[in-house]
Amino acid sequence: MAKAKRRQEILSAAATIMAAKGFHQTRLGDVGAAVGISGPGLYRHFDSKEALLADILTEISIRLVDGARDAFLRNELTAESDPEAVLNELIAMHVEVAVTEADLIRVQGREIENLEESVREKVKSLQRTYLGLWADALQRARPDLDRATARIRVQLVAGLVNSARYVLHWADLEELRKDVTKMARCALFVE
Repeated sequence: MAKAKRRQEILSAAATIMAAKGFHQTRLGDVGAAVGISGPGLYRHFDSKEALLADILTEISIRLVDGARDAFLRNELTAESDPEAVLNELIAMHVEVAVTEADLIRVQGREIENLEESVREKVKSLQRTYLGLWADALQRARPDLDRATARIRVQLVAGLVNSARYVLHWADLEELRKDVTKMARCALFVE
């Protein structure tokens, strides 16, 4: 448990530093210092800065896909399935990540090209799966939309939600959550 907690602290600190400085300007020593570990001590947890970035981006992508699948499962287990329920859960989950883990969103959007090719393809595949689940949920709620339109809308809404990171410093977080949620729903359901 302690090792897993420490690992999460390292990933979080690394995301914060990479969001601020960029991947190439981030040193393992900076990450270690942020969590109270010497640079060499960090190698007990990660082989390299590239491995650290790979874990950051893979982990957030898996977490989002798992969260989306869980939303579908919860909805299927209810007696009265609401076609918008999954979509509402997906919006809420993504808004929460965008508002509370903005550094991860920034690193994911900006540093993916610094991954080794096979890892980059894995992360992109997970991202496609995640957006595909969103498109499935949107098509359940809006059966009038074809697949291409659903995919475009969810891609645009993901960008809208992710852009919340730009206003965090001058927004009340609860109001921001509400506003971004309303905007996402409006964009998905616009005629």
